[in-house]
Amino acid sequence: MNASSLLSSLKESSTIFWNARNARERAILASAGLALALCLIYAIFFGPALNGRAQLSKDLPMLRQQAAELQALSKQAGELNRAGGPAPAPISQESVATSLVSRGMKPQSLSVTDDVVRVQLAPVSFAGLLDWLDDQQKTSRLSVVDANFVALPQTDMVNATLTLRQHRSEEKFE
Repeated sequence: MNASSLLSSLKESSTIFWNARNARERAILASAGLALALCLIYAIFFGPALNGRAQLSKDLPMLRQQAAELQALSKQAGELNRAGGPAPAPISQESVATSLVSRGMKPQSLSVTDDVVRVQLAPVSFAGLLDWLDDQQKTSRLSVVDANFVALPQTDMVNATLTLRQHRSEEKFE
């Protein structure tokens, strides 16, 4: 059975059903169908929209307050970024060597020129090296420009060659 024959048989049976009803029954069936159609239209289209609108109206004051707080925090962060902070002390070979030795690392070679530090370490704990780098980033504003790590057979041990750069107070962090 194809779709057109199914459609024609459905049309024929509905015509027979409709013609078998008197005028009063047809009016009742038509009004019930119309009421059912209106209920479906409301349930599908209007009900969710009205409920969503009511929910948004209820949430809007809280969302506006959160937006205002975010704008204030954003403005404060911008001011802090512009203000920077006290300029870190210029980095020196002695200060880098002292901080490395205090962490139990002895550099094979260490050179400091202007705001660039080049250090070669062998063998050191990778976790200890990361801790030292984190500390240097916070205290001296040193960031890694180039890094080369060679893993050693011992767990957590590496040979490392690092190039670090000190950020000045006039440089902005984004």
